[in-house]
Amino acid sequence: MSDEQLCKLFLYGDEFFNENYVITKKFNSKIHSYKQYCPDQKCDSNRKRIGALSTDLFIQLPDPNNDEHKEYFLMWLSDKLFKIVKDKNKKYSITLKSAYDEYLKNNIGNFKYWNLVHNIKFLEDANLRHMHELYTLLKHICNTIVDYKKNGPKHSNLSNNSVKCYNQYKSLYDTISGCKSYRHLLDTLKKIYDNFRENAIKKDNDQKNNIAKRLQELTPPDGRNSYYESKIENFDFKGPECDKLNSKTEKQQQQQLQSSSEQSEQRETTDKHNEVKEKTITEEKTKSKGQENENHQSIPTAQEPSDDLIITVSDQITEEQHSPTDVKENIPEIVSSGDIFNEYKPIVFSVIAIAIPVILAVMYKFLAPVWRKKMKKKNMKKIINLCDEKKTKKEATNAFIEKNQLE
Repeated sequence: MSDEQLCKLFLYGDEFFNENYVITKKFNSKIHSYKQYCPDQKCDSNRKRIGALSTDLFIQLPDPNNDEHKEYFLMWLSDKLFKIVKDKNKKYSITLKSAYDEYLKNNIGNFKYWNLVHNIKFLEDANLRHMHELYTLLKHICNTIVDYKKNGPKHSNLSNNSVKCYNQYKSLYDTISGCKSYRHLLDTLKKIYDNFRENAIKKDNDQKNNIAKRLQELTPPDGRNSYYESKIENFDFKGPECDKLNSKTEKQQQQQLQSSSEQSEQRETTDKHNEVKEKTITEEKTKSKGQENENHQSIPTAQEPSDDLIITVSDQITEEQHSPTDVKENIPEIVSSGDIFNEYKPIVFSVIAIAIPVILAVMYKFLAPVWRKKMKKKNMKKIINLCDEKKTKKEATNAFIEKNQLE
């Protein structure tokens, strides 16, 4: 079986999993029945389904005498066991054999494949997390190979998958290179990738697809690109070098757990303040709608902006009990006067547009009679003055005529 076919086998097995759970519907819907590998022909739990799938995958390995194929299988199995370990303290320190005994040994059917890996049983002392990380690299390599065969050298996935391979390889090298046994496993995966890369470059002899640059070279940080651990007689995961690595892993685990705990507390505090924020915004929207309804029912008058609308998270925090974790830098100001104006700008302009004609109508209704009354008084006064003026002129004329007649 070629590396491509072997990769397809492992990737096919991955399709049945959603992180730590077997997809029950997919497991039961396949034409190929896995029930023959279940205890008592019944897979009624997640662990039993994992046991059945792992048994089927082991049986499909092309060469039962190929130790490397069995190593890859145990990497795949470690990945699945690592994801179902719930105890965080145990997750980073448990060995492959301990995890198998605890989670799968009693959930395997009649075919006990663990008894058939006796020639590589040295791997049973391997750290479960490191084996899980090694399978992550194998999965990236398989995705690169299968995608290349399916979509050709021009597809953008080629570069993306290759970068994932490089990053995972570098991370593993920095972590486990101090242990000779882990380094051997890392080299076996590197060989798969290097063989694929060399063949792809040869096919790109005209360099049109620039394969040499698009497929990253998995070179160790020290620059040595040789398989210096190509052969190893006896694996020893309990030796001084590997034991030191395991102690380092447990220390990193404690730091990660502490960091995770602190982040969890910080998220809880942030969530609490976010609830205050949402509550404040909801109250302001409700208050704004109430004011809008009042404006439609009465004559609107110009008002100064209310100071109550300027609300910040600090005002709300004074009413709540402070959390022991200080996340002040994560608390933004919820509402400012400028933000409120921008939020309610359409409402403000709508109120103004309604208010102007209403105010003009009121002014016309109440002020127009006053203006007409004043104009009427002015006109009457002018008429009276004109009549008085005519009367005076008439009296003066009559007096003048009488005077002339007397003379």
